[in-house]
Amino acid sequence: MVPPASLERAGVRASIARGPWAVVGGALGVTCLFFYRALFSADVFIARDMLLVYAPLRRYWAQRVSEGDFPGWYPFDGLGQSFAGIMLSAPFHPSQVLGLLFSTGVAMKLAVLACPPLALLGTFALLRLYDVPRSGAFFAGLAFAFSGHLVSLTNSLAYLMAGATLPAALWAAERFLRAATPGRAAVAALGLASVLLAGDTWSYAFANAFVLLLAVTSPEARGVRLLRALGLVALGAGLAAPQLFAGMAVFARGAPGASSLEDAQRWSLDPWRLPEFLLGPYLANPTVERSVPEEWVKPLLSTGGFSTLWTDSALIGVPVLVLAVTGLRFLPWKRWAPFAAVWVVVLALALGSALPVYGWLYEALPLWRPFRYPEKLVVHLTFGLAVLAGFGWKALVSSRARARWAALAAGGMSVGLLAVALAERLGAVWSHAFVLGRWPRVPPETLETLSHAFSGAAFVAAGVALGCALVLPGLAGSWHRACVLMALQLGAAFTLNEPLYILGSEELLDTPPVFVDTVREWAARTGESTPRVASRIQRFRLPRFDGFEFQDSVALMARASLMPDTPALWGIGAADAYLPAASSRLQRLQITQPGFFTESQPLFGVRFSAYTPATYAALEPRPGRVVARDDVFELLLVEHADALPRLFLAKSHCVSDESAALGLLRTVAFRTAAQAAVECGAVPLPASGPEPLNGRVAPAHETPEHLIVDVESSGDAVLVINDAWQAGWTASLDGEPARLLPANVAVRAVGVPPGRHRIELHYRAPGVLPGLVLAAVTLLALALAEGWRRRRGPVRMKPA
Repeated sequence: MVPPASLERAGVRASIARGPWAVVGGALGVTCLFFYRALFSADVFIARDMLLVYAPLRRYWAQRVSEGDFPGWYPFDGLGQSFAGIMLSAPFHPSQVLGLLFSTGVAMKLAVLACPPLALLGTFALLRLYDVPRSGAFFAGLAFAFSGHLVSLTNSLAYLMAGATLPAALWAAERFLRAATPGRAAVAALGLASVLLAGDTWSYAFANAFVLLLAVTSPEARGVRLLRALGLVALGAGLAAPQLFAGMAVFARGAPGASSLEDAQRWSLDPWRLPEFLLGPYLANPTVERSVPEEWVKPLLSTGGFSTLWTDSALIGVPVLVLAVTGLRFLPWKRWAPFAAVWVVVLALALGSALPVYGWLYEALPLWRPFRYPEKLVVHLTFGLAVLAGFGWKALVSSRARARWAALAAGGMSVGLLAVALAERLGAVWSHAFVLGRWPRVPPETLETLSHAFSGAAFVAAGVALGCALVLPGLAGSWHRACVLMALQLGAAFTLNEPLYILGSEELLDTPPVFVDTVREWAARTGESTPRVASRIQRFRLPRFDGFEFQDSVALMARASLMPDTPALWGIGAADAYLPAASSRLQRLQITQPGFFTESQPLFGVRFSAYTPATYAALEPRPGRVVARDDVFELLLVEHADALPRLFLAKSHCVSDESAALGLLRTVAFRTAAQAAVECGAVPLPASGPEPLNGRVAPAHETPEHLIVDVESSGDAVLVINDAWQAGWTASLDGEPARLLPANVAVRAVGVPPGRHRIELHYRAPGVLPGLVLAAVTLLALALAEGWRRRRGPVRMKPA
């Protein structure tokens, strides 16, 4: 017989084990295990947009804030654009503080590593509200946090942070919907706002939609819950207002998002990738590319013209799908039917160009048009399956009969997967239907590789399903079986998804490539604060280096070829608009007139361009002389001697609109003369005389948001500022307000009378200041309301 004292100690230990710190510790421990390569090395996350977008943006934010400023204008992309309007810049997200404490690479690494525990704990907390057992809730969090989509998003920080925040935001929202207090409202509103502040407008829109769905699908007090949900959406928008208003200001001028339905549907989820939910990334090459090879993507998958996938894995796992099916079987259909319907709609949208649903929404709802790349929606599909798996766990542990049914379902799935594997291994059924159907001239060795990868993945999935069938009976009350089931899920995720996240040396962010030194030397001689470059590299030979992975070579080539926005890491701007808040004028010029845009870039201050030797040799006439060579990557740096400076005086030529200005710029004689096509509006500028224009331009003060220029002109002229025309800029002449006008289609100009003058330009990001005021008022009102509630003493909360 066990002594009472021993029973008491065992109870205490069990209580501690079931406490919240055990769950937090488990989430952190599994994250450390899964991301061991990142945790136990000095390497940082460097793949694709981490290098091209987030490292430059986050370094810029940290540099400006450490100097006591807040970044309003980003001068390094598309001739400049609103920093807050970029959205991906996430200037108000708490993770930015890491950049003040650590180097750029380490700060981004810490932000990435914080996301899996956040996703796991948020999912766990949400499901516990619905009385899902702790083990089932932890399993669902595990499945979501280490799903293929989220692991692949380690190359895109904003979308990763937003996806990881979503479960916690919904948990806080459901708590508020059940019992409304100002404190709960503040927590829930901050959760919703955090999704947007992470930089992902799409996840923010869906988070609000899911809150409304939670309200209307509850069987009790729907009217009360709906009113609370609407209020919560409004409060969340109030707290997110600085970011929300800045993005809306850009959107209102037609700049962000897709230019057409075709553009919007690029990176749709190819229907042939749906088996990845079960089988994992069977097309990926984890040992070399750590992704799906480009030579496979182009002939096999519909990506809208891109040669890479948005994410390389959609794996959620066999155990999750077994439990999800169990949840569908035993949950009351009136409760899950609305959520299932929404999941199916999201799937139809994620498939994008494969179905007409996305196009219908694009045509019917103008607010939908800024969203693009439907594969982003896989995060919501993954989350939905993980949550449903948690409910399936709850259902089967409540009844042995249900557990036996789930085991039979897993066994049936195992048999089906085994049949698929054998059909491919023995009869090449899948490879003939998919690979040969889309790629008739596939090399035999590639076909064999793809066939073995698919059948091998199916064999493994069949084995995992069989393991589920053996474990599920008796799952209730058996922590051993629960651990085995979690091990099956995590083992599959680790084996298939872990190799896909990409690390690289932080030196890639700190050591400038060869061409950067040449550009910076020129800038130092001329006093140019933000020299501009362009990358004319379309196709290239990617060299391989001993001791470097394939993705290291990709990153090295991106830096060497001056791909946007990598030059920003060293204070150099890119003329091409790569980020979404670029001036709508520049985007139209770049998209509708690509040849002319390339030809006229020196007009906009682009002094240097990178070429491959073959491309440069084929040009006639040559665009400039070669000033530097990168023999390692076989690249040339060409200097455009005719490039105009960022600030210069020109004779004004008033035109009626953007189209007329473009017509003038097409004339070589006009471009080579000291003239500017200025859209003067109803009040024309004083006409310039026929005599040559002489003058002097001397910057007296310069920050990205504030420019003071001393000008001396021999006649009526305009000061052309070769920065993007975008709302938020104001000008003054000798202390008096002056008109700031569009010039040369995409940049700005200020009229200058003869003589000496001082011109001053200020930038204030549209929407940010009123957004900050609204956010402060919202937060203050919630704090006062909560303080008043507590001062009145305990009040019985009326549940919904």
